[in-house]
Amino acid sequence: MARQSRLCVPGLPHLVQLVAATGARPLALVDQRTRFLAWMSEALGSLPTRLHAYSLLHDGVWLLLTPDEPRGLSGFVQTLARRTSRAQGAAVATQAPARQAIWAGRFRSAVIEPADWALPAMVWVDDAARRAGLVAAGQVWPWSSQSVHCGLGAGAGTAPALQLPAAYWALGNTPFAREAAYGHLLLAGLHARRARELEQALRRGAALGDAHFLQRVTQHSGRQLQPAPRGRPGRA
Repeated sequence: MARQSRLCVPGLPHLVQLVAATGARPLALVDQRTRFLAWMSEALGSLPTRLHAYSLLHDGVWLLLTPDEPRGLSGFVQTLARRTSRAQGAAVATQAPARQAIWAGRFRSAVIEPADWALPAMVWVDDAARRAGLVAAGQVWPWSSQSVHCGLGAGAGTAPALQLPAAYWALGNTPFAREAAYGHLLLAGLHARRARELEQALRRGAALGDAHFLQRVTQHSGRQLQPAPRGRPGRA
């Protein structure tokens, strides 16, 4: 059976997860993460993509971004994946006879409804390091957009330019108010149900939002995104 094409809706935010292959840790070292951030900045300069949030873990990457054209999603993520694979492949070329996979197949993505889900998705991305056990609750993982969102500076490395969604700007009338409000959201964490919904949307490669939003995305993509009614269809 042919693989279903990736759901991409230009102009809407997309939650993205790029997972390392089993046993691989392509971003475990500081210089690897520093180099990856530089690649992110280069890709943003050459592809029609707006980045809202990111977290670089030892074995994966979390992103929230908005592609302005269809190529903005796959082009951005695949550019980063290929450059990481080439760099690591070159580093081990003299040590191993066969080149091992760095990433576990296709990256995952889900289209996110901006008004209700952009902030939860940002929090989920910024909180990825705590979920992975890299930092304790309340601590800042410098290889993420958390520092920028909370007004704590640019974080580690050369942070790529972020374009904050409307839902973030609505948190307050001043930068301090917005940063403080976002910090409270991050400290409180996501409700378990909302986290499950984000995870499920990523696994399915689907869209996440209310019925009106799903209908809108269905009309754009031609893909059925809402479950069909149970039982036999009614008689005409």
